[in-house]
Amino acid sequence: MAALLGFLEPTELPPDAIEVGRIGDAWGIKGWFKIIPYSASPEALFSSKQWVLLPPEPRAGVVAKEQLFKTPQFIKIRIAKEHSDGVVAQADGVDDRNTAELLKSCRIFIARSS
Repeated sequence: MAALLGFLEPTELPPDAIEVGRIGDAWGIKGWFKIIPYSASPEALFSSKQWVLLPPEPRAGVVAKEQLFKTPQFIKIRIAKEHSDGVVAQADGVDDRNTAELLKSCRIFIARSS
């Protein structure tokens, strides 16, 4: 399968994958994005450099914008770190704000074995 937009790669959701958060707004102009972790201690986000993204869950009464993808997508994380009172990350191939905005609301999964 061909890579989507050059920075996402179609993949299978690992059988031991756990949902650890979702992507928030773009942060800055160099492709960083905010992370909304589901845990108060987001160490899994910092230790894993291989995330699997799924599109946001549909919500009742909300018309979803066109989805960038519908199947699990692999994304390689350059760095994820704490910043102020939140978490930010940067991924390979996501080099500007517009590209980071495409990922908003995507759900983040990490394999337990990673």
